[in-house]
Amino acid sequence: MIDWATVEIPFKHKPIATDRYVKVSADGEVQFETVCRMRVTGSYESTIGVKSLGSDGEGNATHILLDGNPSKFLQGHNVFGSNDFLNLVLTMSHYVLGTLGLKFSSDEYWQVMRGEYRVTRVDINESFELNNLLSVRSWLKAAELKSKTRHGRPTSKGGTVYWGQHSRRWALKAYCKYDEINSGKKHQLPESLTWTDIPKWAESKLRIELVLRGMQLVSEGITEAKDLTETRINELYNSYLGRLEMAKNVTLTSSKVLELPRKLQSTYMLWTQGLDLKSLLPKPTFYRHRKDLLAYDIDINMSCDTPNMTNVVPLLQVLEAQPVGVPDWAYEQGLVYDRTSHRTGLRVA
Repeated sequence: MIDWATVEIPFKHKPIATDRYVKVSADGEVQFETVCRMRVTGSYESTIGVKSLGSDGEGNATHILLDGNPSKFLQGHNVFGSNDFLNLVLTMSHYVLGTLGLKFSSDEYWQVMRGEYRVTRVDINESFELNNLLSVRSWLKAAELKSKTRHGRPTSKGGTVYWGQHSRRWALKAYCKYDEINSGKKHQLPESLTWTDIPKWAESKLRIELVLRGMQLVSEGITEAKDLTETRINELYNSYLGRLEMAKNVTLTSSKVLELPRKLQSTYMLWTQGLDLKSLLPKPTFYRHRKDLLAYDIDINMSCDTPNMTNVVPLLQVLEAQPVGVPDWAYEQGLVYDRTSHRTGLRVA
């Protein structure tokens, strides 16, 4: 699914009034001035950044920049969604312009419809099915320790594993979507969607996301949005996913781990794989986890006599599997963007 888009849409208009950042030197000289993006809110409180760009020499802007998550903006969530880039952006741009009291001319509408506009960022993600929630968490922990790309070893923050986190060209990241939507932060589901089947569906899904920025898109021959067909999007995603180098095997799950607090689960899983946790974990963490695990008759200071080799799954086997796609019930319940329903009633000048 398309999880983020930054695009520059051709649209002649009076510049949108927004805040500005201005840097003024000590002697009062303005050194630079930056126009901020305003936020347009969708029906589910998700927002899109908007800013006027360009000038026709007569006081009009020539383009409008849109920056945000079209799937979340239109659906209220980004647990699953569409790879139809052109229609997602078209629908999103129509909603944004309507909210601002603006509308496309006929020529501008068809230009956007054909995808004749610049793309400076696109995020593509897919979900992969694992056995359960604990398997997703342990896959992420193992990937943090046993994988790399040409960017080098991954970094990890807040349960998300990054390959090329600060790259100006491209990056991959993997995380547990169930944990994200239950984190109590900006990624949580709207209240109206918490009672749907979405949270349960997300429990066993590993999310892997590809971020492609402007320079990398150009190097891939993507000069306009029309180059981002659904086939090309799938090709790009699979190509970059294939750049992940991973160790062969990792134990994904164990019945014993169900009894443990979440903070101890990864430590226990690594111990059952026969790893030397004393050299792997910071000293304070090792002894704190050892003390806590002793309450469950587990001593990580001793080697695991019978490493748990049940349910051993190659890390790469997960990536070679087909993404799970959008469940049928999501269409039936109106929980996913459907271009046939969103393209009706669009207004043009």
